[in-house]
Amino acid sequence: MNDWFPIVDHACCQMSSDEREFADRVAVDVLERHPELKLSSLLSEFRATELVPAPSLHLDDLSEIRRVENSDQSFFQERARVRAGDGDFLATSWHADETYEQYCRGSLHLGKVDRIHPRQNEDLEHSDGVHLAEALWKDRRTRRDLIRAIRQDGLRYLHPHMGSHAVWHLALLLHQASHRPLKVIGAPPEVTVFANDKGQFTRLVHRMFGPTATPPSHVVWNTANAAKRIQQIDGEACCVALKLPNAAGGEGNLVLSMETIRNHSLTEVDRLLREQLPQLRYEDGDELLVTTWQTGVIAAPSAQLWLPPSVDKQPILEGLFVQRIETGQGRFTGFGAADIPHDLRARMTRQCLQLGRVYQRLGYVGRCSFDTVLVGPDLESSQMQFIECNGRWGGTSLPMTLMNRVFGDWKSQPFATRTLKIPGSRNLSFQNVLAAIGKDVYDHRLETGDVILMNPRRMTIRDEVSVIVLRSAWTDNPDDRFAEIANRVADCVAAAPKGKRPPSENESTP
Repeated sequence: MNDWFPIVDHACCQMSSDEREFADRVAVDVLERHPELKLSSLLSEFRATELVPAPSLHLDDLSEIRRVENSDQSFFQERARVRAGDGDFLATSWHADETYEQYCRGSLHLGKVDRIHPRQNEDLEHSDGVHLAEALWKDRRTRRDLIRAIRQDGLRYLHPHMGSHAVWHLALLLHQASHRPLKVIGAPPEVTVFANDKGQFTRLVHRMFGPTATPPSHVVWNTANAAKRIQQIDGEACCVALKLPNAAGGEGNLVLSMETIRNHSLTEVDRLLREQLPQLRYEDGDELLVTTWQTGVIAAPSAQLWLPPSVDKQPILEGLFVQRIETGQGRFTGFGAADIPHDLRARMTRQCLQLGRVYQRLGYVGRCSFDTVLVGPDLESSQMQFIECNGRWGGTSLPMTLMNRVFGDWKSQPFATRTLKIPGSRNLSFQNVLAAIGKDVYDHRLETGDVILMNPRRMTIRDEVSVIVLRSAWTDNPDDRFAEIANRVADCVAAAPKGKRPPSENESTP
C-alpha cells in the first residue's frame, strides 16, 4: 500500500482476548460449514500477505453487484479516483474528463495517476461498461501496457471495488502473461460473495450475538414462504422489507406497508408478491430476505473498517458515521459523523471488530463496513441492530478516505456529504459546476473554500452532484449549505444553452 493511503484508527476500545478468541472460533466453524470459501490453490499466490508502498491498479469492476435498474451504472467506477495516488493506474470504461483530473491533482493534491480506458470491441462477452476486468484483458493495448508495467515493477497490486471473481481472474491472467508477482487488495471471490450476502450476514450476526442483534429476519426461496413469514410478523410492525441478498445501495428493496396487507389471506399476500417482486427481477428459487422495516429508528450508523492482511494484526475501525437514508426504499444519499454515547459506541465498536475479525480469518483484506440502526426512544437507551455487511468500497468509505488524504485525518476537519439531485445538470460540464461554485471550491494549495466535488460522471448520467461540505464544527447543520450549492448549480442549468452537454475545456472523447 502506498504511503499516500492513510488508515487512521479511531476505535474507542479494542476486543478483549475472549472476544477475539470467540471470533476466531466462529471463523473456523464458518470454514467448516462453507469449504468453498477457501481460496483455490490456483489463486492463493495472489492474496496480499503484506501491504507496502507500490503502484496499484484501481479498477471498480461492477459486474457482480446485482442491479435492478437498467440505467448506466458505470459512473460508479470514477469513485476510485479518490483513493488512487501518484504513480497508480486508474481504469474506467470511458475517457477521463481532464478538467476533473486537473482538479484532483491541483486543488485536492491527490497525485498524478495513469488513466486507462479499454476499448469496447467485438471480443467482449459483455459490452455494458461494468465488466471492466474483462475489458482490460481483451483490449490489446491496455493488456500490453499493464503487462509491461508489471514487468518493470511499475504495478504490484490490483485494488478493486471488491474482490470479485473477475478481478481475481484478471490477476491470474496478468501473472501468467508477465511471469511476475501480483497481489489483490480485496477478499477472495467466494468470501466476497459471502460477506455481501444479506442472508449469510444475518445468520452470522445471529450466531455471534443472538437473534435480537438484527431486525426480525428470515431467508426464504420463494414467494409462498415469503408470504408465510410476512403473516408471522409482529402486529406492531409498520412495514416489511423484502431484500435481494446481493443488491447494493437499497436498490434491491421492496417495502410494503403492513397496514395494506395485514388482513390479507396467505394466498392474497403471495399474489401481491408475485405481482410486485418482478420489479426487483426476482424469480422463485432465488434467495430473498424478509425483514421488518424498523419503526423508532433514531439513527443509521455505519462502521468503516480496514482489515489488514496479516491475522497477527487486528481489524481497524476508522470511523462511525450516521448515514442519510431516503424514506421509502432506503436509498443512501450521504452521511455525517456519529455523535454516539460512549457506552453504546464501545459496544458497537467491539461487535464490529469481532465481525471484522471473522472475515479477516476467512482471508478478507481491505475495506469492509457494517450498516446498523439504533432503535428506541433515545440514544442512551437504544438497541443496536445490524442490517448488512458491505464487503466493498462504498459511498461512506470513499469520502472518508478522501478526507484522510487531504487533511491527514478525517476527524480533524468536520464535514458532511450529499448526493444532490439537480434536474438538467447532466447538460453541464464539470468546468461549468466549478464556475458555479466559484471561490467556494476547496483548494488544498491555498487552504480556501469549503466545497469538494466528486464523481462528475454521475452528474452526466443521473443529474446528481456528489458534494462534500467542510464545516466549522461537527454540530453544524449543513442542510442550508447543501441547498445553496444545489441552487447555484440549478441556476447554472437554467442559464446554460439547451441541448447537448458542452465538453470540458480539455475533456477527452472516445
